[in-house]
Amino acid sequence: MKITDFLVMDSNGNNVQADAHGNIIAFACCTCSHPVLAIAQVNQRGSDEAHPSACKGCGQNHFLDVRNHASKLYIHQL
Repeated sequence: MKITDFLVMDSNGNNVQADAHGNIIAFACCTCSHPVLAIAQVNQRGSDEAHPSACKGCGQNHFLDVRNHASKLYIHQL
């Protein structure tokens, strides 16, 4: 799944500064601003609630919610 040109937002609909390439995305943790890496591919880090991506700065877990039809990607915190 390619998410390179998707609009990236948090769970409140606010734009998130992110760098997406192919199915990999890097973004700043909403809690501590430490960089977080997630992969928009089934069963990979950050792909869903069962496979969250943990921030190495504060430990906050994040997961992606990809909306292909709208070219949007939401980043949620657990």
